[in-house]
Amino acid sequence: MFEAVTVPSLQQPYAVTPDYMVLPVETSFSWPDCFRDIQQGEWYLVVFRSKHRLDADEELLTVLDDAASAAARQTPGFLFYFIGVPRPTGECLSFCLWQDQTSARAGSARPEHHQAIEKGMESFEYYTLERYIITKADNTLSFNRLG
Repeated sequence: MFEAVTVPSLQQPYAVTPDYMVLPVETSFSWPDCFRDIQQGEWYLVVFRSKHRLDADEELLTVLDDAASAAARQTPGFLFYFIGVPRPTGECLSFCLWQDQTSARAGSARPEHHQAIEKGMESFEYYTLERYIITKADNTLSFNRLG
């Protein structure tokens, strides 16, 4: 297992396609740019895919997501939070990048995260979580989906 590198070495990932919310996360974002200055390491990525109901309270979802992302930013091991924008048909993707799985678990235990789940879930037709270990070694970036 590699040591994760400190935050200043990473660049904020951004979407490289407008359809990022329905495509594989490993090809839809600027991961090579994000990890360009890092020789090797291992990180933990949690991806939240959803489809907003037509009657979803988008204002409430934004408030809940903003609170959860602010809490995540205060959690040791947090690296980046990408808040997606739903397509007109409702599909959306957001993610958190962490130094490791332990840090991500600490972030998900925060009350703001629980409140987002409790109050926001009725706004989705569906939601799924994807978890990945991202590894960089020998100048190669790889995504290993867990579970």
